[in-house]
Amino acid sequence: MKKAEFAKTLGAMIVGGVFALGGVAANAAENAAGVKEHMDMTVKTTKEAMEAAKAGNESGCLASIKQAKQHYKEITGDAAGKPLQDAMKRMKEAQAECEKEGGAAAGAAILAEVVASMEKIQANIK
Repeated sequence: MKKAEFAKTLGAMIVGGVFALGGVAANAAENAAGVKEHMDMTVKTTKEAMEAAKAGNESGCLASIKQAKQHYKEITGDAAGKPLQDAMKRMKEAQAECEKEGGAAAGAAILAEVVASMEKIQANIK
């Protein structure tokens, strides 16, 4: 009986947590300010990835790319159009380079292109 009660309580906590997190994420980028905030953070973390790659820090590059992808997931609407999707595809290529031993320089070059593309997109977000 105690296991059943524990399972119900745990299930309720998990469901409640999912709804709570979903509400936070939905509110973050449903409005223009949320989209702009996450675009700014995507650009910022992509620049951090580029700087880490330039310094030869593959693990720092990968950590910043991971953060940039999380912020990108929160961007909705027209801001998440084809140009931003294309930039994210290039970021995946940079990630693959940074995952290779000694691939940071190639990753940095790709990330420089990604940052330039993202800054153009960012300038058009109001």
